[in-house]
Amino acid sequence: MPTLYVISPPREIFEGIRPEVKQHIVMQPDFLRYPSGRFKGITRSLLAGRIPLPKRILYYWFPKKYFDRIIHAEAGDAILIYEACNVRVLRAIRPYLPEGVPCYIYYCNPVGTTFRRPAEELQAIRALGYRLTSFDPCEAERYGMACTGQYFRYPEHQPDNIDSDCFFCGLPKDRAGTLQRLRTRLEAEGLTCDFVIPRTPAEKLTYPQYLDRLARTRCVIDISQKGQTGLTRRPLEALFYGKKLLTDNPEIARYDFYRPQNVFILGKDPEEQLRAFIESPLAEVPETVRAAYDVNEWIRHYLP
Repeated sequence: MPTLYVISPPREIFEGIRPEVKQHIVMQPDFLRYPSGRFKGITRSLLAGRIPLPKRILYYWFPKKYFDRIIHAEAGDAILIYEACNVRVLRAIRPYLPEGVPCYIYYCNPVGTTFRRPAEELQAIRALGYRLTSFDPCEAERYGMACTGQYFRYPEHQPDNIDSDCFFCGLPKDRAGTLQRLRTRLEAEGLTCDFVIPRTPAEKLTYPQYLDRLARTRCVIDISQKGQTGLTRRPLEALFYGKKLLTDNPEIARYDFYRPQNVFILGKDPEEQLRAFIESPLAEVPETVRAAYDVNEWIRHYLP
C-alpha cells in the first residue's frame, strides 16, 4: 500500500489520526535539522548543497536509518517535510529522492520568521522540485504555495473543573507589551488569568501540559506574530475544546466556525464587553464545520 513519510510532525496531534489512515503513515524525527557536534555542523555548512556528495557522506549528517526510508520510497508513495528551510540541505538530498515520489513541504509558521529572504529562498526550493504548502492563505498566494490550512484533533478527554477565565501560553516574541496590557485589562475586569510566557527552557510546558491548562480555562487567548494573517493553532484548540477565543486576528471573521458569541476580536469588538463575552454561553458550531479542521481531513492533502 502507498506510504506517506512525514518528517518532524506534531506527534501529539498525529495521534488523533484514525488507525486505518495511520497505518499508511511513517513518522520520522527531524533528522534534517542542524546536527549536534561542532565538527558535524561545520562540515555540513561548508559542503552540503555546494557540491554533489555521495550517500556515505550524507549519512554522516543525516542518520542512515531515517534517510534510507525516504530515499527508498517507492512509486506511489509521498514525502512530507515540516518547516524545511535550509536550501542547501534540500539541494543535497534531492538527487537521492526517488523519481515519481512527490515531496511536499508544509510551513506552519509565517515564512518571514523562517527565512531571511522568503521570496528568493522559497523560489530556490521550488526550483529543486519540492511542492510548497502553507497554513496561511495570504502567504500562499503571495509566494505561490498551495494553502492546506491549519488543523487540530479531537480531544481524548475533557476535565470537569475550570481553573481560570483566560489562558495564554507562548513565547514573548514581539508581543510581550501587548500581552501585559491585555492581562492588566482582563484582571481589572475581575477575570482570572493563567499566562505562561517562558523565558527559559525550564519554564516551558510540554504540549500535553499545555493542553491540560487550556482544557481548564474558559477562554483561550490568541495574539499573532507581526504580519501574520493565517490561523495559529489556538483558534482550533478553542474550537475543539469548546472554549471562547480572544484574538487580535481580524481575518478570523472570514472562517466558517466564526461566531461573535464565541470569538472576541481585539480592536474590533468593544473592550467594555470583555467580561460579559467570557461569561456568556457558547454558540453552537455544527459538527460538520468542526470536522473539516480535523487532522484526518487535513492529511488528505498529502496522502498518496
